[in-house]
Amino acid sequence: FVVGAGNFGGPKTSKEAIPVVDAPSRAPDAVVQEKTSVDQAALYRLSGDPNPLHIDPSFAAMGGFKSPILHGLCSFGYAVRHVMAKYADNDMSRFKSVKVRFSKPVLPGQTLQTEMWKEGKRIHFQTKVVENGNVSISGAYVDLHDALVSKSLPQVNDLKSSAIFQQMATTVRSTPGLAAKINAIFQWNITKDEAQATSWVVDLKSTKEGEVYEGQPHSGKADCTLTLSDDDFVKLSLQKLDPQKAFLEGKLKISGNILLAQKLGGIFSLSSKM
Repeated sequence: FVVGAGNFGGPKTSKEAIPVVDAPSRAPDAVVQEKTSVDQAALYRLSGDPNPLHIDPSFAAMGGFKSPILHGLCSFGYAVRHVMAKYADNDMSRFKSVKVRFSKPVLPGQTLQTEMWKEGKRIHFQTKVVENGNVSISGAYVDLHDALVSKSLPQVNDLKSSAIFQQMATTVRSTPGLAAKINAIFQWNITKDEAQATSWVVDLKSTKEGEVYEGQPHSGKADCTLTLSDDDFVKLSLQKLDPQKAFLEGKLKISGNILLAQKLGGIFSLSSKM
């Protein structure tokens, strides 16, 4: 915790160390900003870390800092919370592991910006201090478990459309450039017995690869929302139901940018070939 300290003569590496991983070179898939409070370090002391480096200006000066710095685990908590909110719907049961490197200090009251890249079940991220551009957390990643099917909605397992959406997810992952070509977020509301049973999101906008998942959109709102029954969705995907006829007869309801719905035909066509 002392600036410039070192020269203790010990090894600089360890075979037990888990290496950090550089973030992908492309632009971030998602970015979240959040401002810390000026009394953040004082509040974080309640977690059980009373180190005076984070509260006493004279002690901080002894360590080479101009003012008390925020606890590393506090800024770490901000960053991981950003990742879990963005890519796991704040479901902590999906958290598997995390690796970070604390690169630069953060001062209470500064704004943290977490930049994220999704690579399968691994979310690479780095956190910057907006006010000075310093990267405070680098080489970081969170590994996620697969999402669990909610036990509170057992009827969803009986929906025939679920298997089609899962096949669609495979199609999206295995078709390079599909997301860039369509560039939109679709939400499907699937009904059964005239009541909504579940929702699926076909997100071909928020990430480079695109993704298909059950639930609500992770990034903002859907550009186009489509509602129809489970049986009619199956017929639609098998090209046994004409979408225009279904729309005119009220079997298919569309809100938002209706013209985007025309782009879905290519996804159904690709899925039927796999």
